[in-house]
Amino acid sequence: MTLPSTTLPAVVALSAAAAVALSPAVAAAQPPGAFDSVQHSLLLEERYRDYTAVLPTDYDETRAYPIILAFGGYGDSAASYREYANIEQAVDGEAIVVYAQAVNNAWAGAPYAVTTMDEDVDYVRAVVDDVVENYSGDPERVFATGMSNGGGFAAALSCHAPTLVDAVVAVAGAYYNESVTNCRFAQRVPTLLVHGAHDEMMSFGGGYRHGAAYLGVERTLKNLATRNGCVPDSLHERSADEGTTTFSADNCEVDTEILRVDDYGHTWFEDPEAERVAVDFFRRQA
Repeated sequence: MTLPSTTLPAVVALSAAAAVALSPAVAAAQPPGAFDSVQHSLLLEERYRDYTAVLPTDYDETRAYPIILAFGGYGDSAASYREYANIEQAVDGEAIVVYAQAVNNAWAGAPYAVTTMDEDVDYVRAVVDDVVENYSGDPERVFATGMSNGGGFAAALSCHAPTLVDAVVAVAGAYYNESVTNCRFAQRVPTLLVHGAHDEMMSFGGGYRHGAAYLGVERTLKNLATRNGCVPDSLHERSADEGTTTFSADNCEVDTEILRVDDYGHTWFEDPEAERVAVDFFRRQA
């Protein structure tokens, strides 16, 4: 099965203020499993920013591949997030997986981040442009996922840069106010928030951490649901399976959902496997 095409417009061009200078690609160390990966450095506003792209084992430069952007949690490097996220195994050669590198291992929107939202969004635009130019990435099939702070940033992309991503899956997301409020309404973005019912670090119901308030999962989805054409403030239980419950907003134009993992806390889930939940959601988007 291939990840489906979407009808969403291509990525917005990088602003002149964030002009990019590219260094040559460098082959990354290969983990067990023999996926091919490359590393690039981009110069943005006098700061070098890196990313690692994991290519399909049968990579064909004449084929256009979906791009899955992957953002680690606070303290995760691109390499350490890749070690546990296993997203390239879940896509099984159907997409290019990009493990993005945050400055000081923290993404914008959180109180501990040293970058602004505009700076990190410009970085992501530059990464997408680079993958499209050098590795046959498809700018009309760009998906984003992440863990904790990275999950909050994936949701922030759908909020603040909706023309950049075609769907997002946030896992155990840190939904600080800056990340998921004052959203732009340029287009609909299918959204899935995956969260443990017993998350003590980023509570399902919201709270206060690192000196700042963060939104609960339901409030976050309702904010994003308004952008997706859903009935305002609507949310209902749609289905329940062993260990999980799915909630969705009403009359949405695109999928807008919560998957609550009932017996888990703050983690990249193993049951169900977070990477496969994310990839399956991306496959559903037509």
